[in-house]
Amino acid sequence: MSTGVFVSKNGRVTKAVGNQPKEALLFAPLAKNSAQILREQRSAMKRNNKQIKDRFAQATKRA
Repeated sequence: MSTGVFVSKNGRVTKAVGNQPKEALLFAPLAKNSAQILREQRSAMKRNNKQIKDRFAQATKRA
């Protein structure tokens, strides 16, 4: 995986060198692969769903 900062200008992606115009889109590649990102997103979704269910159960128990 390459490192560094890249710039997208007028649909062309090149390595960013020096000052860039403000309308240019700058981005840097992640050090993670897509499988790792998906795994993290799924575990975060499961954690959030469990928290919502727990809080809903507490709210309905009080009523």
